[in-house]
Amino acid sequence: MIFNYIKIAFRNLTRNKVYSLINVLGLSLGIGCCLLLSLYIQDELSYDKHQKGLDNLYTIVTNMGEFVNATTSPPVALTMRDEIPEIESAVRIINPPGVSLNLIKYEDKLFYETNGFIADSSLFEVLTYDLIKGNAKKALVDANSVVINESLSKKIFGNDQPLDKIISISQGGVEINFKVTGVFREIGKSHLEANFFTSMTSEGFATLIRTEPGFYDEWGGQNFIPAYIKLVSGADKDVVTKKINEVFQKYGAKDMKEMGREKSFSLMPVRDIYLRSQLEENPRIVYLYVIASIAVFILLIACINFMNLSTAKATKRAAEIGIRKVMGAVRSSLVRQILGEAMVIVLISILISIVLVQLALPMFNGLTGKTISFDTENIAFFLLALVGIAIVTGIVAGSYPAFYLSSFQPAEVLKGKFKMSNSSGWLRQSLVVFQFMIAITLVCGMIVISRQLTFMQNKDLGFDSHTKIVLPLRTENARRSYDGLQRELQMESAIKNVTGTQYVPGASVWNDQFFYPDGGKKETAIDNYRVVVDFGYMRLMGIKLLAGQDFTGNRQLESDHRFIINRTSAEKFGFTPEGAVGQHIYAEGNGKKYSYEIIGVMEDYHQQNLKEVIRPLMFQLADSTDYFSFVVADVSTENFKEAVSSIGKIWNEQVSDTPFEYSFLDESLQKQYDEDRKVSNIISSFTIIAMLISCLGLYGLSSYMAERRFKEIGVRKIMGASVKQIVGMMSKEFIKLVLVAFIISVPLAWYGMTAWLSGFAYKTDIDFFIFVYAGTAALLVALLTVSFESLKAAIANPVESLRNE
Repeated sequence: MIFNYIKIAFRNLTRNKVYSLINVLGLSLGIGCCLLLSLYIQDELSYDKHQKGLDNLYTIVTNMGEFVNATTSPPVALTMRDEIPEIESAVRIINPPGVSLNLIKYEDKLFYETNGFIADSSLFEVLTYDLIKGNAKKALVDANSVVINESLSKKIFGNDQPLDKIISISQGGVEINFKVTGVFREIGKSHLEANFFTSMTSEGFATLIRTEPGFYDEWGGQNFIPAYIKLVSGADKDVVTKKINEVFQKYGAKDMKEMGREKSFSLMPVRDIYLRSQLEENPRIVYLYVIASIAVFILLIACINFMNLSTAKATKRAAEIGIRKVMGAVRSSLVRQILGEAMVIVLISILISIVLVQLALPMFNGLTGKTISFDTENIAFFLLALVGIAIVTGIVAGSYPAFYLSSFQPAEVLKGKFKMSNSSGWLRQSLVVFQFMIAITLVCGMIVISRQLTFMQNKDLGFDSHTKIVLPLRTENARRSYDGLQRELQMESAIKNVTGTQYVPGASVWNDQFFYPDGGKKETAIDNYRVVVDFGYMRLMGIKLLAGQDFTGNRQLESDHRFIINRTSAEKFGFTPEGAVGQHIYAEGNGKKYSYEIIGVMEDYHQQNLKEVIRPLMFQLADSTDYFSFVVADVSTENFKEAVSSIGKIWNEQVSDTPFEYSFLDESLQKQYDEDRKVSNIISSFTIIAMLISCLGLYGLSSYMAERRFKEIGVRKIMGASVKQIVGMMSKEFIKLVLVAFIISVPLAWYGMTAWLSGFAYKTDIDFFIFVYAGTAALLVALLTVSFESLKAAIANPVESLRNE
């Protein structure tokens, strides 16, 4: 019986080649897209799954007014471990502020390495790493110890034994000799991608973060240390959170009272950090929901095509169904037969889709920035997804045609009185509306995301990022060479100006302090970011001075408690820009009160990306070049290549032991939106595919309608109807359906895009023209698709359709 069903299925496939091709091609594209996006989703969901005791792992979140971050002050984590019995272990892991590259030296090798961290010796008690060399309990106990990953070990030592070898590392501070005490292997994707860990007790750590006496005992400020805790099995998160805040009151209440601030802590599960971080307006899981929805929608559109064409072609199978019923076939056997035929088409489509996935995977990886491939980690998921998609697609695509075709009455069919019911026509129309509703919604999303990215690229950021070359000063030696670098670079004709700064725009500012004006008090102090700059920085960056004066270059005089603040800071203090100049603001710490003078007010500019609101910010003139982490050079556009070459030559002369590297400020700023750009690319690409699959179904339906109304068209032509009139008659029904889909999709698209844009502090407007563009695009595509078959039917010779009448 099964072989008979298969034989009939193949017979129907070959008998209706065009419709079969549309069904197979549509399902193949739909299933292939669904599989690709499923692999992407599986890759995203795999982060941190390898952590042992994942359900008991948390990171501590500090809540302090507007400051909410997954960082703590130095004594918090280890004190909590010692005081609270439910905390099994704790570790602090520091990514040195402002340090994206770490300089590593070994013998004649000299290179930069990313993702270098500083960690407590309890690292391997909390987080899971496969230590293939060394002792996990002792690896980071001693000062100046380093644990490196397997790939870095091969990069430095090749196949030689790495343990106990000495390498020099600069993590943004002085170069320190570290002894290699362990080698680890990454055994899964992690939110914390590390190439090496140095010990927290290392002598360079204090220099790196410029600690002052008592730093490790400060409970109030310096909230920049991420901390992880591991709870004992069965411990209640809420109970532990309450105890953490009680312990903090015991040790930190005095510090916070002196600061006039309040601080509390919460716990965020490690499993949530990558996808569901509570610190982000639009966490990654939002994008994952969007991508999963697109995968489901594309598969649904392909299934709708199958259902529409199957029910539309029902009249051609009516006689077969009637004869089978007369011969004794019961409805259940007919349902199984038609479902079986649908599964045959689905299986053929799946085989084709597997080939398509293999061919498209390299391009898909380029689109998403992933390195997805079939391996032992995802093959089981892929096969499971394949089986699931096959079953769901077969049932969804084949169920309605099976029950609809099996419901034919044999008496009516065999007497030639069979007519398609109105319900099937309404269903087909509803499904076409649903298809284009999805397509129009996706097109709206594609347009809004593209406009937001364009908005971020073109928005006035309050400074000039063009033709700015940034040279990072990643080592102590490079910072000491600042004066020589600046002097030599200024002499180059292709370089217009050179200055230094602690943070360039786009970089996170880790230096902040609370201030209050005359008549204020520390309890109402305003948190201000502090950026240490060299004179000429505002002029070079094109930051507008609203009132007062810029720094003139007298470091000894102007660096002493004098600030230039931004407009937002002035407004927070209750000043106008002009009224702020000459005012004094105050800060308190260590039992003392410090006074500072405002000498100028600058216009607001975006130090952070456009997802963040502009915060109070102030510039302070450096009293020493040790504060500068970057040199910024303004280069003439006429001699760009020459300037870069000259900068490299001067760098190698002035800083001979540190490799030359540079970046363009405008390009660095655009990299902040890489995640959004990837999602935009995914939505755009798969929206086009969704529209293509919709058009395949529309083409099949229009072809069927032209075939069904072939004689009617012939009569109309004989009666004088023009080609234009016939094409209009054939297209009108589908145009109505697209217009209905447009009306339904507008509120859905508006709601979805408003929710997505809420994650940006500065965003493009959603105007009605976005929906008009999307609707017009869908209408034009539908018209072109339908008109092809309509035009072919309209220009056919009427004699061909009427010769048998």
